[in-house]
Amino acid sequence: MKFKRARRFGTTGALVAAAFGSSIVFTPASASAESEWVCYGTQVKRCATVWWNEATGTYHARAKITDVAGGGNYEVKVTNVKLQRFDGDRMVTVRTKADTDGWHATEDVALTASVDPCVWDQSFKVLATFSWRGASSGEKTWRPDTGWSLMC
Repeated sequence: MKFKRARRFGTTGALVAAAFGSSIVFTPASASAESEWVCYGTQVKRCATVWWNEATGTYHARAKITDVAGGGNYEVKVTNVKLQRFDGDRMVTVRTKADTDGWHATEDVALTASVDPCVWDQSFKVLATFSWRGASSGEKTWRPDTGWSLMC
C-alpha cells in the first residue's frame, strides 16, 4: 500500500514538474536566434520577452505595445518594464526601466539594462505595464506565462 501511494505521488510530482518545465525557454550559450515576442490582445497588442543580446551575451527585459491597424485607433505607452528572476521562493526584480517618454501614436517599445544570465542559475521573466487610450482606455500590468533561462 505504501508503494502505491509513493508511485501516485511520484507520478503527480512528475506531471507538475513537466508542466512547469514546459513554460521555460532554454537558450544555449551559443544561441544565434533572437528571442521571440509573446503577445496578447487584438486591437492593442501587448508583447514582452526576455531578449537575448548575442553580441554581449546578456539578457534584457523588453516590452512593446502596438495599436493594431484597423482597430480602434489608440495612443499607446509601455512603462515600468522589469526583468525578474526566480530566487527559489519569489520573483525578484534585477533591472527596471521606467520609460516615461509618454504616449505614442502607434507603438512604444522599452528595454531594460542588461544582465549576465550566467551570474544567476535561475530563469528570468519580464513584467510591464501597458496603457492605451482612444475609443476606450485601459491599463494592464502583464507578464507572459513563459520564463527564459540560459544554459551556461
